[in-house]
Amino acid sequence: MKVRYDKKADILHLKFSDAKPVDSDMVNDDVAVFFSDEGDIVSVELWRAKELILPVFLEYLKEV
Repeated sequence: MKVRYDKKADILHLKFSDAKPVDSDMVNDDVAVFFSDEGDIVSVELWRAKELILPVFLEYLKEV
């Protein structure tokens, strides 16, 4: 898996495969999932990443 964060745009990109994405689906306004021609998840983009990820991460830290 490759992880890339665009600080300026606040987008977290998670790449699971080197396959070429041929389709995508918006899970909600801030999460896009990209699929290969076989229907496997190639990558996920999280927009407004700080706002979406930070609260979840902080809650996780409380439980650890």
